[in-house]
Amino acid sequence: MDKTIRVGVIGGSANNQWASSTHIPALQRLSKFKITAIGTTRMESAEKSASQFGVPHAYADSNELANDPDVDMVIASVKVPDHYDAVMATLNAGKHVYCEWPLGLNTSQAIEMNNLATAKKVHHAVGLQARQSPEVNFVKDLVAEGYIGKVLSCHMKVFTTAKGGTTNEASKYLLNHSNGANLLTINAGHAIDALCYAVGDFKEISATIANQIKQAKVQETGEIIEKTTVDQILINGTLKSGATVSIHVQGGVPYRTGVSLEFFGTEGVIVLSNESTHAQLQWGDLKVEGMHLANRENSSSLAELTIPDHYRWVPDTIPGGPVFNVAQALEKFAKDIMEGTRRIPSFDDAVKLHKLLDHIQKAADTGERQLL
Repeated sequence: MDKTIRVGVIGGSANNQWASSTHIPALQRLSKFKITAIGTTRMESAEKSASQFGVPHAYADSNELANDPDVDMVIASVKVPDHYDAVMATLNAGKHVYCEWPLGLNTSQAIEMNNLATAKKVHHAVGLQARQSPEVNFVKDLVAEGYIGKVLSCHMKVFTTAKGGTTNEASKYLLNHSNGANLLTINAGHAIDALCYAVGDFKEISATIANQIKQAKVQETGEIIEKTTVDQILINGTLKSGATVSIHVQGGVPYRTGVSLEFFGTEGVIVLSNESTHAQLQWGDLKVEGMHLANRENSSSLAELTIPDHYRWVPDTIPGGPVFNVAQALEKFAKDIMEGTRRIPSFDDAVKLHKLLDHIQKAADTGERQLL
């Protein structure tokens, strides 16, 4: 394909907090794409959103959107329980598809979607956008080049105010475990994927998981709802390289929120961090700091490292924040489609991560260390 890729966005409502603030502004600024269809659950909202974004076609049915001859590729940016239907409709229509993470409500759904995507021979991507982060890729290369020598250990902290004792109407579904979008799948899933992308896969893993906050208050109404998702995730394990790993992911934290990921090696230290209120590894705007242990007599402090320009491959018109890494991912996916390559995280990668999270859950449920 050497022409503009025509995109349909399922979940493209102007009220969709994720698609309207990331995918749509990214697509509007990337020359390889043109948005040709918007899909929502109601025709009224679909038409209103399509008009607002200047898009010609509006749908309230994902099958109809996927079969529109003016659509080459579909983005599925709906709630996790609706991923399966949107993706399967797209695959059955023979269209390329980009689905947000988690791919499925569970691993079985993810495997089924991956199998169909393979059979249909279309390009498929999953929204593990931390892999397109300049900061994460810079750190990955520094580690591979031996900046810190042999990696001995990794320590990661992910603390968020969300998924605890307060929520809002738009996000309260995240506190129902059956919806598949929670602290383990979203916050831990994205962060663990970034860690493994940078330094390699786990060989064995142990975990403790707890739901310590049983109820949450909905901010707009004051309603008290039952919370069935976890708010504490503690993981330790060993990578295939032999490096040890400790991870703490916590929801409902009122202060010192954000993310930090430390790599300690025989010759130095690298720290990747953003300790702001709404920071997530996959959202970018991360600081990279490093220190060579051989130089610690001259300085015991970490020094901020400058990220080379070549780690950015989208136009300067793309703003920072969550939209940036999404734009980086979409730009690379466009090249995959046009050039026949497979460089973007795919449904294969999604299935692998789903299975890893299953092992973490099993380790916590049984108290037994899991060999991977």
